[in-house]
Amino acid sequence: QSEKPDPSLAYPGCTSPPSPSRSSHRAAMLVKAVDPGSTTFLQSIGTLWVAIGFTVSLQAYGAPPFMAMALSLPLYVMWVYISIPVTVMMTNLMYLCVDLFFRDVTSRNTYKVPTKAPVLFVCAPHGNQLIDPLVVMRTCPRRTGFLCAEKTMRKRVAGYIATALDSIPVKRAQDLKRRGTGTCCAHGGTLRGEGTQFLSELQPKDKVDVGGCEVSIAEIISDSEARLRTPADPTPADAGFLPFSVVPHVDSKELYENVFGRLGASECVGIFPEGGSHDRTELLPLKMGASIMALGASARFPGLPIRIVPVGLHYFKGHRFRGSVLVDYGEPITVPPELVAKYEMGGVDMQEACETLLHIIEQAISSVTISAPDYSTLELFWMMRRLHMQKVVERTGQRPTLEQQVALTKAFSEGYDALRDQEGTRQLQELVAKYNEQLRLFGIKDYQVEATTRLRRRTLVRALAYIARMAFNGIVALPGLFLGMPLLIVTRYISERERSKALKSSTVKITARDVIATYKVLISLVMTPVLHVIYTGAVWYLHSQRAAAAYFFFSPFVCWAAVRYSESSKLAYREAWAIVSGLVSPDRRSELQKMRQEVKRQVLALVDDLGWLSIPADGDNDAGAGSATTFEPPEQWLELSETLRAESIRQRVSTGNLIEGNGPASRQGSASEATGPQRALDTAKSK
Repeated sequence: QSEKPDPSLAYPGCTSPPSPSRSSHRAAMLVKAVDPGSTTFLQSIGTLWVAIGFTVSLQAYGAPPFMAMALSLPLYVMWVYISIPVTVMMTNLMYLCVDLFFRDVTSRNTYKVPTKAPVLFVCAPHGNQLIDPLVVMRTCPRRTGFLCAEKTMRKRVAGYIATALDSIPVKRAQDLKRRGTGTCCAHGGTLRGEGTQFLSELQPKDKVDVGGCEVSIAEIISDSEARLRTPADPTPADAGFLPFSVVPHVDSKELYENVFGRLGASECVGIFPEGGSHDRTELLPLKMGASIMALGASARFPGLPIRIVPVGLHYFKGHRFRGSVLVDYGEPITVPPELVAKYEMGGVDMQEACETLLHIIEQAISSVTISAPDYSTLELFWMMRRLHMQKVVERTGQRPTLEQQVALTKAFSEGYDALRDQEGTRQLQELVAKYNEQLRLFGIKDYQVEATTRLRRRTLVRALAYIARMAFNGIVALPGLFLGMPLLIVTRYISERERSKALKSSTVKITARDVIATYKVLISLVMTPVLHVIYTGAVWYLHSQRAAAAYFFFSPFVCWAAVRYSESSKLAYREAWAIVSGLVSPDRRSELQKMRQEVKRQVLALVDDLGWLSIPADGDNDAGAGSATTFEPPEQWLELSETLRAESIRQRVSTGNLIEGNGPASRQGSASEATGPQRALDTAKSK
């Protein structure tokens, strides 16, 4: 359990927006007791008393015990709802889902997270949609509220979960995009339409997407004519008037005020600065929001020790059930005071301050993430890691940890840039791609290639042992798999359907795998209790009440054992298939072994060229060079930032925290001239 936010670090008089479900402590598998002197405590005791009395009374009048418990169940559910905050219940439930869905959830460098100061977590890559914030919350020592698209929060199940987890709603223009009436043509500084209704469908600052080009509206002249904020490229003469879409202007001031309030109250806020989930191997250009939040909060509350912590997410088959994930926390960043001063000046100085801080954030994110230009390059990194790890294991006898594996891959990705243009590196990448394709055709893993293929008695015994193990584990897991078959079918069907929808509506996704795990978890969250109740009723109807009671309480453990035994059976199948395939086609297996030897020779030679002859220790990969930042166009964020800056100055003037007439960057120069709130903050900092 982490410490509560220190009230002395919260800005004087600042409280975060009220929410009935908010809780100041980390709700990680905790149950917070109610206050014995509160009305809630009396309601809790009263509800529990009535539930127990109702159960005992039904049994006293001859009702079967299981029937009495079933009829009393709503009262017990009400008692739990009254006794435990919704935030705690939902947080624990989602943490349980994360622990069940992933085989291994590992965190690294959590000690770097400040224990009391307000923190802005910048997380990347955003490769698993709603699962990403849950994974970060599961491993983070501080309770964190993440930004969540308002479109998602309007959905029934996902919206209820996001609200209970204290998420901050974000209005996104792309979620409000709609089809316009008629056709239009953008030429120079004018937008002309045919059969359009500009007066009712457009507003100043809205954007119009026509022919794949977005133009911003400055003024609506008539239903068929509008003036643009900047001249547009002329529409090709043969294109004529084209259908168009309207992207409404979104005022994000409420969002930033919400974030400022939480940071001012010494709480934590999480953000994915890429702006949306994707399944690419490289990071998307970062949005300016993280920079505006950090600088805006620092300007709103002078002296508040806001920290920016980069967080890297590394998934191993993250879209599949029982995958693995590593969460890597980087060095905290202190917002430079000189950038805050430039931000307060406004205009070009404010723009430069935001861009500079965003570049610092990008550098920090690059130190905890792995980026590759394409999937074949990422496969090369994995092959380099796998073969180099094998060499280290042979030399030391110890297998590297998950953290060390990620550190090694990160080291390869950083050193690869110096050798990527060499002819030998490109040839090795092609050879690795061909080798991986052969592995997929054989249906085996890399570590199984060098297994012996000679027909020996020991080889046959091993194959038979694996087959027997596979059969035994499969038989043990069969009841649980049979019960879970409807869930598997429905989750796969719906997740694939939603994946296809997301792929069609996105311009950055490759295969849209980032939405699969989210829908698997959400569907399971709803279907699992429903199927459990249905199966219990079926056992009662077909067998007896005693059998139904036993099934209701113990079948979850049987299903969980089925999951573990099915994993063991799958592993035994792979080992048996590797042996059988080598016995059936020894010539092709021999060719594959020769190819692996050549891959190994070239990979280890490349590793030697990179200078990585040992596994990096934990914490050795914190520094890394990031690519050049691609900034958003200033017209998309500069006006909003100017509004927030002016509001911060107005509030500080009204509270006496800024001397009027001395410029936006001036503050009280001495302790004797400091106002009451400023003196309180200085005292808290000195303590």
